[in-house]
Amino acid sequence: MNIAMRKVALFSIVVFFSLLSKEAISQVGGISASKIGAVSVDVVDNKKIEFEPGFFHVVSKNVWDSDGHLENLFSSDDSVRHSTGIYFRFTYGLWDKLEIGASISTDLQRSKWGMRYIVYSKEKLGFALIAGANIPFDNKEIDKSIRLSDNLTSIGGGAVMTTQFSENFSLDVNAQYQAFTQKTDKKHKGSYFLNADLGYYVFKHQLQFVGGLGYQQSIFEKFTDEVLTVYPGITVETGKNYIIVISAPFDIYGKNSIKNRGVSFALTLTFD
Repeated sequence: MNIAMRKVALFSIVVFFSLLSKEAISQVGGISASKIGAVSVDVVDNKKIEFEPGFFHVVSKNVWDSDGHLENLFSSDDSVRHSTGIYFRFTYGLWDKLEIGASISTDLQRSKWGMRYIVYSKEKLGFALIAGANIPFDNKEIDKSIRLSDNLTSIGGGAVMTTQFSENFSLDVNAQYQAFTQKTDKKHKGSYFLNADLGYYVFKHQLQFVGGLGYQQSIFEKFTDEVLTVYPGITVETGKNYIIVISAPFDIYGKNSIKNRGVSFALTLTFD
């Protein structure tokens, strides 16, 4: 392959996987969380509302091919892609067993709507069900004849388990499945997500150290993409009605996917 053809191929990979990466992060949204990558069984208290502004910044330089080999995302080693965004989440609690909510990006292009219901909850073990829909607002010009994933609604659901090993040490595990309501141009067959977070509190529950893993796989007609992400971070809970969440996730393995690393910050506020 000559240099010109190689540049064309690399550019095609960048565009293709850029579209793919947006599809792969569409998990159930709008629900509260106690850690970072995974959500817990607990819901927002009855007749209380959580408001959460959040910020994220992602850096990408490499891409995994279909064999899991890491390649440069761009033709130049000096090139890098930065993605930055802000979102707002609103979650309302009902009957101490159910919560409903929505998460909306500041560009008003997409929204995530979700709910969680506690099926079983005891002192050391709990189970819950989650479901939701990711709905585009189409705050842009679109061509309806091209079924891009960004312009289509997806729905999904899953299960949540929380294990409380001690007063300060807990584990959250989530399994989810999501699919589009219409056929996409890339013939998306569905996505699977598995997240697990361990959290340990110190300083009388004022600081929590979190370590998590997240795996996601999207299946298409002729190929599959997957990525494994590490979620290190902390939650600061020194106040009565707010929580600060800081994390620095990074990808460690993938196929047909971009390798990302970044930082995120969220401020969770609770109102009666």
